[in-house]
Amino acid sequence: MDLEPLRGVAGRPGLTHIALKCRDTLATAAFYEAVCGMSLVHQRTGEAQPVVWVSARPLGLDFVLVLMGGGGDGKAPRMDHLGFTVASREVVDAIAAAAAEIGALAEGPHDLGPPVGYFVVIRDPDGNGVEFSHGQEIRF
Repeated sequence: MDLEPLRGVAGRPGLTHIALKCRDTLATAAFYEAVCGMSLVHQRTGEAQPVVWVSARPLGLDFVLVLMGGGGDGKAPRMDHLGFTVASREVVDAIAAAAAEIGALAEGPHDLGPPVGYFVVIRDPDGNGVEFSHGQEIRF
């Protein structure tokens, strides 16, 4: 397979976005802004399926979440999740505390040692998982 069409700005294949179905795209965008430090950069709300883009550029990543209307009711207790690395265990703890305050803490923080490291899992308003970790041994 020729990967040339997938080359990003760094000359490597790049991942640009993940699309998630949401019950309320603006509420979910607000969650990612408040808890994850991301920013709303685009929205189309006048259509049958509202769409909102939330950028991770404030975190130094050229990546967006595409939040699409039409998600079902109820939480989604799944293992699929977004994974972010953070600078320290203290940042993991701060995110866990902020998530607990709004009822979004799902798991942790835990330290499972190498290669998993120290992490917390939180849930957005649609039940999508978001993991913040420190010390994960991911090789790129």
